[in-house]
Amino acid sequence: MDRRWDLKFFMYLLAMALFIYGFSVGGAFAYDVVMAGPKTYEEGTTIGEVPVDGLTREEAQAALKTRVQEWLDLHPVELVTKDQSVVLSEEFLTVDVADTLDNLNEGTVNPLSVRFNRAAIEDQKSAFGAEVYDHLLLDKLTADIRSRVEVLADQPLTFSVYDYVSRGTESLFKVIAEYKQSIPRDADVFTYINELEGLVIEPKTTVSLLEQVEDVPLHNQTALNVMASGLYGAVLQTNFDIIQRHISRHLPAYAEKGREASVNLSEGHDFVFFNPNESSYKIQFEVSEEALTVQIVGYPISREYEVLIKNEREIEPRTIIQYSAFATGAEVNREGEKGLAYDVFREIYNQNNEAIDTEFITQDYYAPVHTIEERPEPVEPVTSDNGSGDQNGSDSGDDNGSASNEDHQENEDSGSSSNGSEDDKSRNQSDDYTDKDGSKEGSSGDSDDENKGQNADGTDGIWSPEEGPPKGE
Repeated sequence: MDRRWDLKFFMYLLAMALFIYGFSVGGAFAYDVVMAGPKTYEEGTTIGEVPVDGLTREEAQAALKTRVQEWLDLHPVELVTKDQSVVLSEEFLTVDVADTLDNLNEGTVNPLSVRFNRAAIEDQKSAFGAEVYDHLLLDKLTADIRSRVEVLADQPLTFSVYDYVSRGTESLFKVIAEYKQSIPRDADVFTYINELEGLVIEPKTTVSLLEQVEDVPLHNQTALNVMASGLYGAVLQTNFDIIQRHISRHLPAYAEKGREASVNLSEGHDFVFFNPNESSYKIQFEVSEEALTVQIVGYPISREYEVLIKNEREIEPRTIIQYSAFATGAEVNREGEKGLAYDVFREIYNQNNEAIDTEFITQDYYAPVHTIEERPEPVEPVTSDNGSGDQNGSDSGDDNGSASNEDHQENEDSGSSSNGSEDDKSRNQSDDYTDKDGSKEGSSGDSDDENKGQNADGTDGIWSPEEGPPKGE
């Protein structure tokens, strides 16, 4: 009897203990549900660019669906070929919001879950052409698309198909740029052609002309400048970036405005450019009828480029007066030539031949050739002991005064020209060159053999005749 009572009492105590424990735990849970509301995401929780901290799952899901759809409407997947742009169907790309929330890590930035339907791109195979589609690297393409979609990046989903085909598919290669450069008679370009023919420009790499020809003896500076100018003219027709480019002091007769480039190994003046594409390109040369044709060959680029010359102006030459005891009158020893300045732009066109952008490249400045005039040395006025010029005082005074004024004016002209010559010497120390941003450094003039020894304009910068001459002229 006692044992039964003990068992009942024990069961009673256990039931009371379980009741109290369940009430405390269940009460706390009920309080959280009733009083604190539904669970929300922790502070700092972000999906793509969308913050979801403080939101419930249902609220986060609704916000994400709205933002993702807005982004996708503005970012269609576009694949660009040489002749057209192909917009992929909406079925090709799906953002799975539910899967994103299922795999969410709270308190951090999370990527969106992105899925691809490759059957959708196969349906548009004919738009690319079988040859392009058969070499298309879909894994690489979808990886690059995913990297932008999963963070809702502020970048268009526009890609060149030629960045996503198998490397070395030469059947797809095209001449993307061709430029014909005149060759002067004294320029032997074949030595450099043999060194540069077939040069491969690797993806995302910089090419230095001087590095490519460093093993070639520089026995013909003009020929090297012709090669630099031909390469520069071809590069301007592509999306390659110009890193460094110099020009001569005066525009050579063989060069076209806006396409001239000058290099000098001893001074480190180089021609350097950068290939921003995912594919490599090859340089080819042809020589015929005193002309060098430079071609850049590789996968087509999605844009066309045209060089424009704007804001062209001529710089008038000055007259430099030189005095000589042997001169019998004013005589011109060298006729002046006008200088030239202009801005170079690269206009960009789409597949429909519509101008979509204009890129500033550089500003070219070629100094004028000044006129050199030789005159007799000025004669000092003759004075008597009593201070009069001759026996006829008043007339002599007038004559002396007139001569003195003339000498003063001639001395002023001579002084102005002399200052210009000093400026010319300082400007002749280095070439103009263009850096990647299109700005200019230094001064022009090293490798123009025809104009060796000629003076510059003596100005501190580029000025136009409409602005008037520089101070001091």
